[in-house]
Amino acid sequence: MRKSVISLLALLWVLCSPAASKTSLRVGTYDVSNSFNRRVQVEKGKMSPQRMWCNSAVAVADAILDAGCDILGLQDVCDSVAGRREGVKSLIDIVKERGGDYEWLVLSNKNPNFPLEGAMAGGTAVIWRASRFELRDWGINWLSGKYDRPGRAREYQYGAETSSMMWVRLYDRTAGKELIFTSASPSGPTQYKKGEKVVYHEINIANCRNIVDYMRSDIVPKGMPSVIAVNAHNAPSHDGYKALTASVWLDVHDRLHDEGALSEDAEKLRDTCNSPDESRIQGGRPDHILVDGPDIKDYRVLRQKYPTADGTLHYPSLHFPVVADLTY
Repeated sequence: MRKSVISLLALLWVLCSPAASKTSLRVGTYDVSNSFNRRVQVEKGKMSPQRMWCNSAVAVADAILDAGCDILGLQDVCDSVAGRREGVKSLIDIVKERGGDYEWLVLSNKNPNFPLEGAMAGGTAVIWRASRFELRDWGINWLSGKYDRPGRAREYQYGAETSSMMWVRLYDRTAGKELIFTSASPSGPTQYKKGEKVVYHEINIANCRNIVDYMRSDIVPKGMPSVIAVNAHNAPSHDGYKALTASVWLDVHDRLHDEGALSEDAEKLRDTCNSPDESRIQGGRPDHILVDGPDIKDYRVLRQKYPTADGTLHYPSLHFPVVADLTY
């Protein structure tokens, strides 16, 4: 009898101990639309001048703060967004000025050599809560098969020379564990290989496959939780998206939808882009959050307009922030 009581008490201690509880984690993905694309759209008369980066940077920062993510992946980062143009503040500096407890890692995606310096166009970044996380490792991997570090190159299928994925290994002080978070954008221009044309769609598929291969083979230690924040530049019906999800990484939206657990709003508001003139929501869901390890609790597309430089309300970017609530 005494042994049974002791066993029961031991079980209750395990179940009620901090080690048995799970920690909440909000993650997100946000394509902030690089400043060159914004300027081109304005020059074509398809976009309000208030969506120019010089007028909308504060609105983008406010959207990030309202999303309330613990970790956020950014795509379409350019020199202006990164604060590498004279007289232009970086997005992270604006976020901090507005009260955000965040740090980020942003690296040149135009130079797959050392040192990692130079221009950015269509690059990626990862933002995390400074008081919660400690950066312990990082990497930037070109989807053509090039690595950021000597001696790690391997032969990958043909992908885009200028597209990259950036990953961080963060220590979560709240949970007492590490995780991998990756921000990726597998778009790529039409290219030629040995004189033969390789079209955009084929490159996108190769890029998506390479993201998964990098993660599985070289980036994520066995058993470590991981998240991929990606603007896949394709819809879930495309082969590129299927390449991403034919793996251990689960699409948060799809998993909750299949379980009938998406909120009513999330079922209705699933498209993640708007049109350049903001007159309509564009069909499709190119922005995805994929996870392996954490439990999936919630998913939302955040569609809110914010004041730009002249005080008028605009969507800060062509894409909306997408967030997921997890536990791990």
